[in-house]
Amino acid sequence: DIEGQKVIVKNALEGQIVRFFINKKKRDKIEGRLLEVIEPSPIEQPAACKHFGICGGCRYQNLSYEQQLDLKKRQVEELIEKSGLSFAIENIYGSPITEGYRNKMEFTFGDEEKDGPLALGMHKRNSFHDIVTVDEWQIVDSDYRKILDAVLEFCAGKELPFYKKLRHEGYLRHLLVRRTTVTKQLLVAVVTTSDKEMEEKANWTELVEILKNLDLSAKLCGVIHIINDGLA
Repeated sequence: DIEGQKVIVKNALEGQIVRFFINKKKRDKIEGRLLEVIEPSPIEQPAACKHFGICGGCRYQNLSYEQQLDLKKRQVEELIEKSGLSFAIENIYGSPITEGYRNKMEFTFGDEEKDGPLALGMHKRNSFHDIVTVDEWQIVDSDYRKILDAVLEFCAGKELPFYKKLRHEGYLRHLLVRRTTVTKQLLVAVVTTSDKEMEEKANWTELVEILKNLDLSAKLCGVIHIINDGLA
């Protein structure tokens, strides 16, 4: 607490001793940004994914699944209490699949640091620009990781530039992968801007053949090239 007010520090866990700075101060609450975890919480455990803490895609992988469910139940109870309602939450029911459960992902092209090599993955935590290549990400199955690796290697080999949001220039934007759970079918889409010169340089039919020859557990049913010239 600061001056009798509760401080909400995003990405911090109950029981941690942290260093933070205040970035928002409102009448009813204060928000802080996490700078450093000085001492871990007694309930923490090593995260299964090597990208945890760097990638901004997950927040609670350093908790057991049971502790995650308990935390989410308390979060729902707090929301209900703030709304002025009053009723009991019986339970938060967990999924039978706790790893590799995502069936749709949109990865972003970029670089991990300014003018660094091409990256393909998720935004770094607390960053709008920097991208971390999530080649061992644990919330998708191995098919996603194989496709990501193949697309990144292909695009880097062709020296294709990624789209820079602030300058509104560049070519590569996103890689979209969808997978059906029951029929085990895969759809892959590469999203770029409309640049004829880059399209000829890329020759996307080469990538199609590469993806068709990957050892995948699901059936590859389509590869699409999507053109998006929007600013966002």
